[in-house]
Amino acid sequence: MVSFRNLITGAVALAAPAMAALTSTQIADALKTLTAKSQALQQPAQQISLINGPLIVVGLGPFPQIIAGFSEIITITTATVPQIVATPTFSLDADRKAIADAFREFVRVHQVLLNILIGKAGLFQTVPIIGAPVAATLRQLESIVDAAAYALIDVVAGSNDVPTQATSLAGTIDVAIKSYEGLALTKRENVIPAAAIKAAPIGRRAQMIAA
Repeated sequence: MVSFRNLITGAVALAAPAMAALTSTQIADALKTLTAKSQALQQPAQQISLINGPLIVVGLGPFPQIIAGFSEIITITTATVPQIVATPTFSLDADRKAIADAFREFVRVHQVLLNILIGKAGLFQTVPIIGAPVAATLRQLESIVDAAAYALIDVVAGSNDVPTQATSLAGTIDVAIKSYEGLALTKRENVIPAAAIKAAPIGRRAQMIAA
């Protein structure tokens, strides 16, 4: 985790004159936005099944929606982290608490989402096409969430339980990444062309992909 802190701090140092400090309310609101987006992804994650999961290869099923949602979270966080880093440490306990409370709720909701995905990974031990794109997105998420956590720890001066929450979230993301990176590769002699899959009825597509 330290490496990401050094990278983000160095990058922001170069851009510091253009960065405006945020208030505790603005930081808390940003975290609440990320929490809401994580919450919204829980339902499609719950809907993942052995039938609709493989449809990711043709851009259908729950996985593309989930990946797009994670990408949005990554984009928002990437834009917000430099502003947090440019924000001086808050001296008032009320400011620190507002941020810590918002971060705690984000971690709780995001971990629920990640744990759903971890559980669903077990359905696809023989469908490696699912593992790669999901793991790639989660690795991007890991990088920016890591940087965000360190930035938040700095602005609250390490108070409250922000460091503990950050460590807990990092651990869950790591488990999720490994769950999808570890999906078993299978040798398939007859690979069905993507065009044929797209031309088939939706109910048949998953069977063709998993065959």
